[in-house]
Amino acid sequence: MKRIALVTGASSGMGKSFCFEIDKLGLDEIWGVALHTDNVENMKKELKTPFKFFDLDLTKDESFKVIEDELKKEEVSIEWLVNASGYGKFGRYDDTDIASQIGMIDLNCKALTHLTLLSLTFMKEGARIVQFGSVASFQPVPYIAVYGATKAYVLSYSRALNRELKSRKISVTCICPFWTKTPFLDRATDVKMKNTVIKKYAALYDADKVVKRAMKGAIKRKEVVLYGFVSKAQVAMVKILPHSLVMSVWEHQQQFKKTYKNK
Repeated sequence: MKRIALVTGASSGMGKSFCFEIDKLGLDEIWGVALHTDNVENMKKELKTPFKFFDLDLTKDESFKVIEDELKKEEVSIEWLVNASGYGKFGRYDDTDIASQIGMIDLNCKALTHLTLLSLTFMKEGARIVQFGSVASFQPVPYIAVYGATKAYVLSYSRALNRELKSRKISVTCICPFWTKTPFLDRATDVKMKNTVIKKYAALYDADKVVKRAMKGAIKRKEVVLYGFVSKAQVAMVKILPHSLVMSVWEHQQQFKKTYKNK
């Protein structure tokens, strides 16, 4: 039986970084799922572990049937599941079309849940699940409202599922990054709105460093992993302060009243 890792969002950003960290574990194969295929051939050459790529859109139900059929055909044991696919759109509710906002829910929540439940049927004792939350998981975030809400779901679901899976000795680790240098930010902020919607990044972390810390936390079966002083300090503060105050500070920091004054 093949011992594999299944990684979504595998062709770029932190999903790609996770593939290279998992490459050090000596599994039989890494299965990557993503829409963007530009980096795949190079990844296959650079990874020591055989890399099997699925060009699939996880917002479509038929994609999961493709993965399930392949899992059954290959007779595999999933030792690592990394749900790194996801996207955000920054701006007020009327800055982004409805389809894009519902798409965030479909990918960040529905697809993550679907693949997690599907993968659990192919997991044995000792397996690990890594979910991507965010520092935004801990608070409501005006002007990133839908994205923040999806990440709150991921954190809550991950922590509860981790408790449910203790009897099977399968762990769920939720990574909650702060601002991180990845293609995510390019998609999250429309070019025409750059330097207007988000005016201040309190910190901007390196993706590879965040993933290395996340990998260590997942190996230790930690429930939640944060990276960086600013990230940890913010999470600590929002647990204490009223959310109404936290939202007001965020709005003042990003000067949203000025941005949307005439809208």
